Amino acid sequence: MGSRIMHVIIANRIADELAISDKTSFLIGGIAADAVAPKDMSHFFRGKVDDYSRYIDYNGFIHKYHSYKDTNFIQGYYTHLIADDLWLKGFYLPWLKNRMEADENIFKQYHHDFRLLNGKLIDYYGLKEHLSEALSKRGTIIEIEEVRVNDIEKFIPYVIGDMDYNKDELDMPLTVFTLEQIIGYIETSVDKSLIWLRSIINK
Repeated sequence: MGSRIMHVIIANRIADELAISDKTSFLIGGIAADAVAPKDMSHFFRGKVDDYSRYIDYNGFIHKYHSYKDTNFIQGYYTHLIADDLWLKGFYLPWLKNRMEADENIFKQYHHDFRLLNGKLIDYYGLKEHLSEALSKRGTIIEIEEVRVNDIEKFIPYVIGDMDYNKDELDMPLTVFTLEQIIGYIETSVDKSLIWLRSIINK
């Protein structure tokens, strides 16, 4: 799945595009699904990994919480699920799962790349102070069955902590992914989320 920093960047870009005034609540929604483990319930997984039928039922989520669909938190959560479904189908199932199972070093390199990408992406988008400030504010969190408010509140400092990086890491090479690849994933997640969000907002 996409990293915490990827998700908060995706949510931020969507919030800007839609001119969302309560950006903090939207950003918190955009990371909330990762606040618990295991993530099967919070990510609305359906299907099986073994036969490649696995997907994320983001429309099932918005149907379940239809009465809250106009809240910024639920909309942000919705974009998280859309982005992770893209990651699942575009990265994990087609090739990443195979490589990590075949070579345990790929798994280690994958996590190393994610750590390096935190700094590279924040630097690319120029968002460190902006995102840290937004997440430090108090937002409106909707209590849902899959993730509790307390879980999310405890999780936010970890996301803010992901924004601390060594400047030297900006020049360190990635080994599994490329920066352009991940930027493309982020931008596609933003585009798809905007399409689906606009189809449900105020309806």
